Amino acid sequence: MPTIRVCLQWTSVVFSTITLIVGILAVLAGVYELDKYNDGSTEHIDKYVQLGMAGALILAGLIGCMGAILGSIKVMVVNLSVLLVLIVLHIWKVSHHNETKQLDATEVYVMDLWMKELAHPGPMKHLQQEYECCGDKGPSDYKSLNMEIPRSCYHNKDGIHALLPYGNGCMDAVQKAYLKIYRYEKWAHIGLICYEVVGIILGITLCCQLTSKTRLYTY
Repeated sequence: MPTIRVCLQWTSVVFSTITLIVGILAVLAGVYELDKYNDGSTEHIDKYVQLGMAGALILAGLIGCMGAILGSIKVMVVNLSVLLVLIVLHIWKVSHHNETKQLDATEVYVMDLWMKELAHPGPMKHLQQEYECCGDKGPSDYKSLNMEIPRSCYHNKDGIHALLPYGNGCMDAVQKAYLKIYRYEKWAHIGLICYEVVGIILGITLCCQLTSKTRLYTY
C-alpha cells in the first residue's frame, strides 16, 4: 500500500507540474491576444476572464504540487475545489461559444482601424503585414479614394517589395484568422475539461490512500 501511495503522490506532482506549465502558457497567449481587441469591448473583457482562468490553473498546479509532496489531505481538497471551479468555468465558456458574435467583433475591430487609416495613414500597417492583406475589402479601397497603396500591402523581401499588392482585403483575412483561433480555444476548453476530470480522479484516489494511511496509524 505505501508503494501505491508514493506512486500516486509522484504522479500527482507530475500532473500538477504540467498544469502549472499549461497555466503559464495560457497566460502568455492571453496577454498576446489582448492587443487584438479594443479596450473596454466585450471581447477584451473576455480575454481578462481567460487570464483569470489561466491564473487559476497556475494556482491549481502550485497547490497540487504542495499537497502531493506534503501528503496533506486538506491541501489536496483545496486543489480539487479549484479544479472543480475551473471545470464549471470551461463548461460555461463552451456553452457561450458564438462564432457569429466573434465575426461581428472582428469586423468592428478591423473597421475601426480602417477608419483611422483614412484619417491618418498607418493604423492598418500591422494587419496588412501580418495577414498579407490590403485595405478593408482589397487594394481597390485605396485606389477608389485616390490614396497611395502603402508598402505594407506588398510582399516584402530583403527590402524589395512585389510589383502587385495583396489581392485580398483585411476584413476577410483577419476574420478567418481570428475565427480559426476562436475554434482552437473552444477545443482547448474541452480538452482542459477532460484533463481536469483526470486530475480530480487522481486527487480523490490519492486522498483515499492518504485517509487509509491515517486510519492505519490510528489503529
